[in-house]
Amino acid sequence: LHTTVDSQRSSFDPIMYRTSAAVFLAALCLGTALGQGASDLAEETQKVLCTTTAGPFTVTLTPSYSPLGVARYLDLVDEGFFSDMLLYRVIGGFLVQFGVASDPSVQAEYQHARFEDEPNRVPFRAGTLSFAGAGRDSRSSHMFVALDPDGARLGGAAHEATLGHVDEEGVRTFERVVANHRAAGYGDTGSLQTALVNEGNAAAARYPKLDRIIECARTEGDEEEL
Repeated sequence: LHTTVDSQRSSFDPIMYRTSAAVFLAALCLGTALGQGASDLAEETQKVLCTTTAGPFTVTLTPSYSPLGVARYLDLVDEGFFSDMLLYRVIGGFLVQFGVASDPSVQAEYQHARFEDEPNRVPFRAGTLSFAGAGRDSRSSHMFVALDPDGARLGGAAHEATLGHVDEEGVRTFERVVANHRAAGYGDTGSLQTALVNEGNAAAARYPKLDRIIECARTEGDEEEL
């Protein structure tokens, strides 16, 4: 079999070439668009704005990080669960914990409404929002925000999974919570948890300077994803 340059040229069809090239480019563009769409869907975010006695914070939630966790958190937001909620466990350089409703009858609805663990897909850092827990599949309503520097070591327990991140202003708000807690002369008030579950905010009457969440609500924003 002999193939010459002339025979190759004679078999070249410019119309077919242009058609094939157009089909290839269209397929490439379609594939890129579909890939971009899938990426956008995977990274879809939801913002929640919370006001506190120490200032505001906005958390950007990414459902692909923790689908079950984000869904529960948004359910709690929509139910007004976080209104008038104490930031009762404050450890500088580590975390601020909350998640006990001000009304014990409301807390009773969620205290044992546990859901499954999910793998932590994003390393913890200052501003990471996660559920707290005690053992496997123990997430319910208790949550915390990690702080620098030691909060970055979290994420290894079964219940610890990144839901999203608090914005820079929010991190400063939580640092003010720490400063206020320290200025009030309070030690580790984490032991209040059981009493708060049973009695609501009245259980913290001895700690009138604890900061609290005023309210949280979904919001729309143009900020870039954190």
